[in-house]
Amino acid sequence: MAYRREALNCLYRRLNAKHKDVTSLALLSRCLSSIPLSNSKFSAYLFGDLQARGLVIARLGGGGSVRTVSSKAHCLQISQLEADIAASNPAPGFPAPSAFETPVNRVPGFSIVPAALKPSGFGSGTTPLGRLDATLLSREMSNSLSHGRLEETVRLFDDWVKLTDAAGNPNKPNILAYNLLLHAKLRLGAHPDGMYQIINEMESAGIIPTQLTYNFVLRSVFRQRDSRLAEKILEKMEQAGPEAQPDGDSYNFVIALCALDRRIAPALKHMQSMYERGFVPSKTTYNELLVACARIHRTRFAVALLKELKTQQLMPQVQTVGELAIASTEVDDAECALLTLEFLTQQTLGRPSQPLNMDEGGMVALLGTAARTGNGSLNNEAWNLLTSSLGPGRIPNPASYCARVHACASAGDFETAFNTVREMELAFGNLQGGNDPEILSPCSSLRPLVLAIARAGPGALDAAYYKLAEIHASGRPVCLAAINSVLQGCANIWDVDRAYQTFEAISTTFGLTPDIHSINALLDAFGKARKISEVQRLYEYMKELGLKPDHRTYDLLITAHVINRDIEAAMGALTTLMDDGHTPMRDTLFKVWRRCRREGDVKAADKLRALMKSLGYRDCYLGEGRRRLISAGLPVPAATY
Repeated sequence: MAYRREALNCLYRRLNAKHKDVTSLALLSRCLSSIPLSNSKFSAYLFGDLQARGLVIARLGGGGSVRTVSSKAHCLQISQLEADIAASNPAPGFPAPSAFETPVNRVPGFSIVPAALKPSGFGSGTTPLGRLDATLLSREMSNSLSHGRLEETVRLFDDWVKLTDAAGNPNKPNILAYNLLLHAKLRLGAHPDGMYQIINEMESAGIIPTQLTYNFVLRSVFRQRDSRLAEKILEKMEQAGPEAQPDGDSYNFVIALCALDRRIAPALKHMQSMYERGFVPSKTTYNELLVACARIHRTRFAVALLKELKTQQLMPQVQTVGELAIASTEVDDAECALLTLEFLTQQTLGRPSQPLNMDEGGMVALLGTAARTGNGSLNNEAWNLLTSSLGPGRIPNPASYCARVHACASAGDFETAFNTVREMELAFGNLQGGNDPEILSPCSSLRPLVLAIARAGPGALDAAYYKLAEIHASGRPVCLAAINSVLQGCANIWDVDRAYQTFEAISTTFGLTPDIHSINALLDAFGKARKISEVQRLYEYMKELGLKPDHRTYDLLITAHVINRDIEAAMGALTTLMDDGHTPMRDTLFKVWRRCRREGDVKAADKLRALMKSLGYRDCYLGEGRRRLISAGLPVPAATY
């Protein structure tokens, strides 16, 4: 050990004469770190001199403990140095070290920054902090920021500005130092008020903020979700000089903040300014605006945004488009709904197995919007997307078919409506299979089609009938539910002759057999015209066909007898209804009760009143005063409701 110590002493004296041989000194420091020299005077002198030269000697452990360095650890140390060299580059947005810097030999295990540039308290050098000028301060702050030492960057700035220069004047940072400070504070999560206070200090010191300065503050404001403050900063940037004019990021921050606060009008105003300056909003900005439009139902603004996205061939998020589509159905905006469907269709083109981007209930809502607005394009687009998304092995549910029929009827496309009814009959027309018989009823599911056919009077009914005859003549099948819809339309306008002729054409022209819905439609027409004998014959004909009366059949029979003022027959039909296992509705009982009172049959009226009470219905007399006032054309007090 004494021999090694003497050899190292000689080596140190030789290297001491060559002060620039930093590599040899580094190797010497590694050798010294592996032997116990802490108890010798030579150790104190040698370590002190080496540390004065800016070299760091790893002395691990206490007392005479020794820690050797293996080759693996040495390789890891070199890898770490390479990472430090890569991290020593300035942070993005800041200038790289200029050509006036003194080149430094980057030796593994040593600092890559000259000791003269390291401020006291922050590095291993001995240069005082006060000897750094603004340029060197910026370099040191950029180096610390690149290594992720955020608190050290801020502390370095704060300590430097408290000092004075050689002339006794307070230190004045440059714009780069201020931007580095704002960057560090932003990453530390500083409040926007503190960030904006730094800008005020810069302006007070005569330093003009740049675009990067304001963008750092805008990022901090974005975290606090303060759109109004962001607008003020943007307006200040627009009114500033050329070095502080907003860029695309500035506008994107402000527009997204306004969208998050559901302030659509200011967001669109700033977007227009963005276009005028030659910038294009980001996809995220468009998405936030569309979400805001969907949440507050500003679909007319969303239409303009979707058209702009379509022009730029950008695709918003599918979830956002789906939410906007549902919002358009709530305000019946067919144009917005159609645009959203076009975007959703682009997602499924060429991918027939793509799952539905919206649930089927949402598609039914879109079909309902098409029905209420009479938009055939929206109807076809929604139906095509629904069928293609479901795939060949599945069929839409009855609600989707009914919405499709309603939309076609509203648009006046009766041929497509009849074809859709045919598809629905093939899918759900098996009444013996447990399907709901009301699916093909012209009085419930197909009522929108019936109303659309009968809306224009006998001419529209004839046109619908001739369309069915044309389909049959061309060899295509005609569904019975479509004929029943025309038949029910004749009953709605009290046209008994057209209703009977249509009923006869079911078997003679189309070669089909009437069902219970056909019987009910003709019963409705006969009952309204007070043709009681025809009602009785039709009822017997239904029994001959082997059809079982349903609840609506009995209700139509009772209504026909009530119109004919035949209380006994009405009570008999009511008894038959209950014996057949049906429960009479309150409206049916109320019709019979009111006719009994008008005919003076108090006993039957009391019996019906007791029946209504036993079934839990509202008493017959409730609402009679209001109905009497309405019939007389008098104002109805609120207490009578």
